[in-house]
Amino acid sequence: MRLRWLLVGAIAVIVLGRSPVAEAYPQFQLARDQTCSACHRSPAGGGILSENGLINAEAISQFGTAPELFYGKLPLPMWLALAGDLRGAAGVDGGPDAHGVAFPMQAEVNAVATRDHFSLHVTAGLRDPQYRNTAKTLFATREHWLQWQQKPGETAGWFVRAGRFMPVFGLRFAEHPNYDRRFGGTPLYGEAYGLAVEYIHPSFEVHATGFIHDPLLPDSIERGNGATLYGELRIARTTSVGIEGKLDVTPDDTKTYGGVTAKHWFATPGILVETELEAVHQKLADRGGIDNQLVGILMGSYFVGPFMIDLAVDAYAPDVRVRYLDQEAVDLNVHWFATSHVELLVTNRLQMLELGAGGLTSGYSLLQLHYRL
Repeated sequence: MRLRWLLVGAIAVIVLGRSPVAEAYPQFQLARDQTCSACHRSPAGGGILSENGLINAEAISQFGTAPELFYGKLPLPMWLALAGDLRGAAGVDGGPDAHGVAFPMQAEVNAVATRDHFSLHVTAGLRDPQYRNTAKTLFATREHWLQWQQKPGETAGWFVRAGRFMPVFGLRFAEHPNYDRRFGGTPLYGEAYGLAVEYIHPSFEVHATGFIHDPLLPDSIERGNGATLYGELRIARTTSVGIEGKLDVTPDDTKTYGGVTAKHWFATPGILVETELEAVHQKLADRGGIDNQLVGILMGSYFVGPFMIDLAVDAYAPDVRVRYLDQEAVDLNVHWFATSHVELLVTNRLQMLELGAGGLTSGYSLLQLHYRL
């Protein structure tokens, strides 16, 4: 019983103790376009929207408004693009001691400077400061990389990136509490310094990245060095399948990840179904112990007017040899894209152990306000 409540406490700290950041919604791939690069300046999605992305942001919102930075009132030279995100949340943490919570989540700016085949991408802003080192860790450039693009201004072709970014791996949901992110190799603030070679085509894409942990950040979440590989084949305009692999070597352990992804878009009634299943092999350095883990998620996203409604089931087995350690979660998220700059999101989660046999361990319900500059 004591172990179970320790698990409960750990889950609550992870879910509510760190401030999330807004990223791209992979639910829009297939539902709105074939590739992430069709709407973003990055081949991996996220960050500054392209012209097509701005058009989509306006089209999906209820009240429209000009989607450009500051509604197009701030003229910029052609070689420079700027954006930013402000996000906060309030609600109820429904753990053993239910209580109200309110906290800031994000205050970041994005910049892309482009010249011919090259572009410099920077994401900077406030972050969770390190204890007793607030002055040096309150502000950080979460991502900064130099990119070479084979076909400037286009969404397909070869891309090469060098710098600090999140290696492309798996479905990459924006909701960082999802188990495929927390336990599956792409945790919140898991950016690392890397070199990526990527090829994007409407019918397939491949991302290969070698990375090292950030030696300058004392509390870097990614503590290892390694490599990732992700490939996705769109076998039809409405269906894609992917394979993934990752090697992550830290002073404490070596983790090898392998998995598959799949997406299918049901145009009628407007539902995207996506899933990811990973096997994780962990070898501990100090005593040579081995853990074999399983991580999975199944999500359905319903698009209706200016709303996107997600229903997901998460599962995680930290050691398949040991019974009664499995964790599950059910998520219900309702996104309302009010304008091309304003999003309201109600996010709800129930977490449990042993497929519910161990009872509900924690949960929360939060209202988030996201404003894109």
